[in-house]
Amino acid sequence: MKVNKLGFLSILALLGFMGFTVSIPFFGFFGFAQYIRYFFVTPDELFQQNVRKAASYGFFSGVWVTGLAIVIHFLFPAILPVNIVLASCYVVSMICFTISLVVLEINEQREI
Repeated sequence: MKVNKLGFLSILALLGFMGFTVSIPFFGFFGFAQYIRYFFVTPDELFQQNVRKAASYGFFSGVWVTGLAIVIHFLFPAILPVNIVLASCYVVSMICFTISLVVLEINEQREI
């Protein structure tokens, strides 16, 4: 039996426990716990194709938002700090990847 490697993203949910001791924004990492379900999904060809589509949506949306954030930072440096510019790529990429993967899975379930 093949292990679905997408399930390993759920390990990032362990960083959420740092929210109790370090800083409250770490609680956001508990969102990665939803990837645990992918350990129980058999990675067939359609699933891999959906992951590729979702990954490309996530990547290009992150590139676009980071470029936009860099331009806004250079025009108005007081409005958008550098750490927010750098974090925007990761946050937007993961949100777009997750949403597009869920939408693709729902569409796959409708076809069956």
